[in-house]
Amino acid sequence: MIAIVVTLEAKPGCADALIEALAENAQDSRQEPGCLKWEFSRHLENPDKFAIYEVYQDKEAVQAHYDSAHFKRWFEKGPALMASKESGRYEILD
Repeated sequence: MIAIVVTLEAKPGCADALIEALAENAQDSRQEPGCLKWEFSRHLENPDKFAIYEVYQDKEAVQAHYDSAHFKRWFEKGPALMASKESGRYEILD
């Protein structure tokens, strides 16, 4: 299994729009056959910071996610709302 962990920060005044974009991406991503988990959360002390945690069955499922129409919509919409973003892909070992 593959986990994708993303941390991002909204541009000032963009947090609500970013939440809407994340919710749309989450809804569609959760419907993908190889997606086992897709969650996003808001930082407790800084409401402009968010984390995304995704789990996919395998590398092929990750690629299918990246190739999906909803991911392309997210990629067009999301970056304009972000001040920063970091992400990494991890192999789940247990």
